[in-house]
Amino acid sequence: MATPRVFIIRHGETEWSLNGRHTGTSELPLTANGEKRIRATGKALVGPDRLIVPGKLARMCVFLPFLFPFTNLLNLNQQTNQYLFNTTSYVSPRHRAQRTLELLSIDCNEKFPWQGSREQGDENAKTDAKCTVTQDAREWDYGDYEGLTSKTIREQRKEKGEGSWDIWRDGCPGG
Repeated sequence: MATPRVFIIRHGETEWSLNGRHTGTSELPLTANGEKRIRATGKALVGPDRLIVPGKLARMCVFLPFLFPFTNLLNLNQQTNQYLFNTTSYVSPRHRAQRTLELLSIDCNEKFPWQGSREQGDENAKTDAKCTVTQDAREWDYGDYEGLTSKTIREQRKEKGEGSWDIWRDGCPGG
């Protein structure tokens, strides 16, 4: 048996990621360049002779980074006391992450949940991995800092006498 591998793919470029604005709960589409780059990533990484071989795929995860609970992806086998990967793909509820998964050309046997349904046995399907949209794969809520750059946040905090800002230490008010 081959050693399991995990591939984590971040969504493509949006207008806000392009200019450094924090994006959590806002629904922003991928830019044309973001779509082009994800298609190129799919061509480079996905295929029978590539790093990601869809026919051997047990799981996909396209999400927005930060605090992803990987333990939710595993099942404990009670007989062997080992963790096993589910045969499900996990994707954020954010449209930019879902569009990224579509553009990678993984081509699941079943349509993605946000696309409706299609007949089983699609001739273009490359994998039987299933896809689940889950809040566990979403980016956190930036609250009052949503849409702001780190520079703007630091300036606002300085004006309020709050000192420097570190997202890991200080978090996001309202988020």
